[in-house]
Amino acid sequence: AFEKDGIIVGTALVREFTDEPLGYDLQQFMVDEQYQRKGYGSQALQLILDELRTEKHFDHVELCVKKTDTEAIRLYEKHGFVDSGYIDEDLPDSLNMICYLFESSSR
Repeated sequence: AFEKDGIIVGTALVREFTDEPLGYDLQQFMVDEQYQRKGYGSQALQLILDELRTEKHFDHVELCVKKTDTEAIRLYEKHGFVDSGYIDEDLPDSLNMICYLFESSSR
């Protein structure tokens, strides 16, 4: 969870893939509606990415977002996420995105 002045304004869950391809998976990244468009999500996402870069367990983070959620997609793109090209047959209305944590990560 992330908070402002003791009030939880959002949550995020990062898990590690334990099978191929190894990497981080960002799930449940949510900002309370009344705190959206105020920079909290961007700050939280940057802190998460910085922490994962410090951990250095894996070289990338993946996530899934609804194709119609253009604000979220712009936020993710601002922080280096791109379309991974993967299409999940169970979630045809979603976009899978990936962010490489290090300049030398293979693409």
